[in-house]
Amino acid sequence: MAVVKADCYSNGINIACFIEEYVCGFAVANVFEGVQLRELGIKKPILALSFKKSDGELCKKYKIMASICNPKNYVRGIKYHIAIDSGMNRGGLKRKEELFELLSLLKPSEIAGVYSHIYSQNEILTDNQIKKFNQMVDTVEQFNRYAKVHIFASNYKHFADKLPVDFVRLGIGLYDKAVAVTSNILQIKDVKKGETIGYDGQYVASQNMKIALCEGGYFDGIIRRFCGQKMAFNTDFCKVIGKISMDSHIVDISDLTAKVGDEIVIYDTEELSFERRAADMQISEYELMTALRGRFEYVYFN
Repeated sequence: MAVVKADCYSNGINIACFIEEYVCGFAVANVFEGVQLRELGIKKPILALSFKKSDGELCKKYKIMASICNPKNYVRGIKYHIAIDSGMNRGGLKRKEELFELLSLLKPSEIAGVYSHIYSQNEILTDNQIKKFNQMVDTVEQFNRYAKVHIFASNYKHFADKLPVDFVRLGIGLYDKAVAVTSNILQIKDVKKGETIGYDGQYVASQNMKIALCEGGYFDGIIRRFCGQKMAFNTDFCKVIGKISMDSHIVDISDLTAKVGDEIVIYDTEELSFERRAADMQISEYELMTALRGRFEYVYFN
């Protein structure tokens, strides 16, 4: 099941159209994202991972399955996936008493699935989650033994042997090795030793330099943690210097032969992947990817 919430992690909702034939369905953050998919022509099952009672008519109209854990949100005639809180203390039911209360409302035919979310790669925490989840699944299957069971996300390879499931919910695992991001040089300048570069004069040239102003700043997802990071240029690398601006960033090209219009690589699928960037910056790769937005030209290769 492809997780395409948040505009496919900021990569463009129309990606769903390219991958529909390869997946069993789609997961979205809310019902309105599900409606977007239907309006794009998506036919496969859609699961909204959050649901309010006021969303009920939209779910019926667009045939969207809904996550449920609160009996007060129940609307007759919708297919539900019951959310179990197996230890993360985010969403879902924690106790069997709560589950029985919900199951007393649902018709067996309305129970499409039961799910939770592995939140850590720590084996002890994961084992505890799976144990608690299994107990809840056993209860649900007394009401509908055909309910789909799912708990694993993009980290499923670490735990696939611990629990049989009907499908995994792939999120960032769909995108992180498939996305490249590039910028272009807007202007080239010579800077003398002792001059400052960027906001607050934070960076001071220790020698004569040649720098390039490049498109894309923190509004576009090139966050200020990129300062000091390397960008790729042809077969070489150049370093980001000075504070990132809202609309642009600056790189040191003193040892490179470059011209206005040349391409600078921000992310690729190998040396500058989201995973490696995240490790270098000590930040989540989810945050890096979903920070991308707005003013890029998006090109898709099917």
